[in-house]
Amino acid sequence: MEKRAEVMNQRLFFLSIISAVFLPLGFVTGLFGVNVGGMPGVDSGNAFAVLCISIVAMSLALLALFRWRRWI
Repeated sequence: MEKRAEVMNQRLFFLSIISAVFLPLGFVTGLFGVNVGGMPGVDSGNAFAVLCISIVAMSLALLALFRWRRWI
């Protein structure tokens, strides 16, 4: 029974790490997906590329933080 609980704890920990990476990314993409006036970068042709690069950078920073904390 103890081994089963340990396996479940490891899987839940991994799921929480994945959630911690994708929840902020979902927030950013949802925020910039709203069709309202006054959004930053509406008039810029490079805004989409900058947003994509910043999302990749945020993902890598979160993964580096988790690796540094020895969580993954």
